[in-house]
Amino acid sequence: MGKGTGIYLLIYGLTALGVLALDLYTKSLAEVHLVDKSLTLLPFLHLLLVYNRGVAFGLFSEAPDFIRLPLLLLTPLLALILTLMYTLRSKNYSTALLMGMVGGGALGNFYDRALLGHVRDFIYLSFGSLSWPAFNLADASISTAIVLFLLRGLLDKSGKG
Repeated sequence: MGKGTGIYLLIYGLTALGVLALDLYTKSLAEVHLVDKSLTLLPFLHLLLVYNRGVAFGLFSEAPDFIRLPLLLLTPLLALILTLMYTLRSKNYSTALLMGMVGGGALGNFYDRALLGHVRDFIYLSFGSLSWPAFNLADASISTAIVLFLLRGLLDKSGKG
């Protein structure tokens, strides 16, 4: 470990653990309170428990186990390794935070897949005939981090030119 990398590891680790804890807690709440029912919080925001055997949006949920399982179990581990390596190379506080969000989200869904055989999704967005597949806080953390990371890159480039 290089000099000065400890703070970035700490930010990454605390962020990942925070996302993981919040994700697992909200999934357990969903399993207790959303069994055989749904809640509408806003006209477009619903809480509805769905078990997802596939990857994002249920892709590969019907694939044979010899294809589906390695893909579902190895991808989050790869994401964890790559985000940690990127954090250590970048030596940037916001990168450590954003990569920790991705790593924590990957761990949350990995936990579900490895121990439960499916991912617990419970947030459902819809408006009229438009809808988005159900997701969870791990998914939201990963997506938010990627969008913020890309926006930061765009803003950094626009500020230099």
